[in-house]
Amino acid sequence: MRFGLKAKETLAITLLTFLVVATTTLLHFSQLTRVTVREALRQGELIARQIYAQSGRALARAKGAPPWEALRRDRELRGLIEASVGYSPHLVYVLLADQSGNAILHSERGKEGAASPEPPNLQALLSLGPVPRFQALYEAGKLYEVALPLNLNDRPFGAIKLGVSTSLLRRELNASLAQALTLASFALPIAWLVAMGLANLALKPIRRLTREMERLRRGEFEVGGDLGQGDEFKALASELQLLGQQMQSDQLKSLSERAHLQQVVDQLEDGLIFLNSDQRILFFNRAAEAVFGRSLPEVAGRPLEDVLEASHPMRPLLERVFRGNVGFRNATVTLPQNGKPREFLVSAFSVTDAQRAMGVMVLLKNLDSIKTLQSLVSYSAKLTALGRLTSGVAHEVKNPLNAMMIHLELLKEKMHATSGGAHENLEIIESEIRRLDRAVQGFLKFMRPQELVLRPVDVNALLQSIVVLLESEWQKAGIRFTFELDAALPPVTADEELLHQAFLNLLLNACQAMPSGGIIRIVTERERQETVKVIIADHGVGIPPDDLDRIFTLYYTTKPEGSGIGLSLTYRIVQLHDGSIDVSSEVGRGTTMSVRLPAG
Repeated sequence: MRFGLKAKETLAITLLTFLVVATTTLLHFSQLTRVTVREALRQGELIARQIYAQSGRALARAKGAPPWEALRRDRELRGLIEASVGYSPHLVYVLLADQSGNAILHSERGKEGAASPEPPNLQALLSLGPVPRFQALYEAGKLYEVALPLNLNDRPFGAIKLGVSTSLLRRELNASLAQALTLASFALPIAWLVAMGLANLALKPIRRLTREMERLRRGEFEVGGDLGQGDEFKALASELQLLGQQMQSDQLKSLSERAHLQQVVDQLEDGLIFLNSDQRILFFNRAAEAVFGRSLPEVAGRPLEDVLEASHPMRPLLERVFRGNVGFRNATVTLPQNGKPREFLVSAFSVTDAQRAMGVMVLLKNLDSIKTLQSLVSYSAKLTALGRLTSGVAHEVKNPLNAMMIHLELLKEKMHATSGGAHENLEIIESEIRRLDRAVQGFLKFMRPQELVLRPVDVNALLQSIVVLLESEWQKAGIRFTFELDAALPPVTADEELLHQAFLNLLLNACQAMPSGGIIRIVTERERQETVKVIIADHGVGIPPDDLDRIFTLYYTTKPEGSGIGLSLTYRIVQLHDGSIDVSSEVGRGTTMSVRLPAG
């Protein structure tokens, strides 16, 4: 059975409409599942950060008590944990686990003391493709987890874990899915009726348009006069006329564009040669002139045998490609260039179209540039070996230092009854050994390569968590922290542990710079679209102008007990994240540190 044009158009439009509706529905549901999971993850992380902050306050209130006991007895923390399950429609449990994985605090008290479950992380569900994510959401009894590590004094202490049930997530998805399917069931028959009407209306002008396009294909650029008198057809006729004029103009510009292409490829260091199936020269760039000894206009279109002598080293290589239709790679050929013999690596490839040989492409690489690159790689390898050697030497120095410290302690015990002068000399020796040990430790940190574990990091939450740890120690010294945080600050892609260390060093320096107390101001803002800026400003003693250029230098410090490592490590961490750090300071007025990081 053969269909007419009208039937074909109607069927095509109907099928297209069906595909559009079906695809839109699937895309909508795919996006809906992603948004639902992302929202559950966001709520879970928000609740986890609230519990984290409450845990910090609980530990601050119960100074001296065992940490887990202090957390277990804190009523506000327990109330927050139990209320969190009711607050979020997706959570089935909230718990605080120690490092062994045992639940110390649990939204279900009967499960405290038992081993906490280890379901997959909810972030893994978000990273799945649409189909695997759909299957995972509709798998019966599946649990996922949102986890936030707990640190105490910069050491792992435990974890906050929140369980998310796919059954609760499906409850939201099913309602939206039902709405989408209902809408699609109404849209399809309406779309079919509309398609029928459009097919009838579009049939005649499409035929006219087909005739005009055929004329345009034949090169008749004066088109568009046979499309009717309606406003739409006048506009279409005008556009077709403009298209014909544009195509005519493009033909006139083709020579100019070819010349421009010639200029571009002439800038390449590698030589390019194109030959057609008749072994005639079609094109080559300036770097390939060494092969022919003449410019392209002199030899274009001529047979290869008329341009290259039989004794030319390229002749047998290229003839072999044409005979066997098989290319070769990296054959070494010596050719004259600028009056001197140069070595080239030559590769040739057959160019085919639908199994039919169209010609040969030849690529020439100057071995001088390759040798230069190899020397750079060799130099880099030597630098790496030197770094390993110096790191090994540092380790060898550190071991005798440890032995010296042990024997110095033994000597001090044996000289207990000796005069104070000898003890004073021993104290000086011990102080210098410790200073040398700190220098070696700093050197090892800088020589050891860092492997970044990159993931999206909320800078606002990171800064708040650091301040929670510092407040309990520095409040008694009269130091307070103020925040001016940009709520719309985008995350940064970074190693959270290293970033934590960098900001902790900056905040500790700010605290130590204010012996009489004061306010430390912490500001975050978005600088342009691609940069996150963090400002840490104190009102401390300030830094002399002569020292500003040296504060990030390894081992440089103005503190009697300082190691000169903290700011150097901070500077290196920021550099590893493709960021920058600036400092402005005035003696007696304070110091401002500005850290810029690429937005994630």
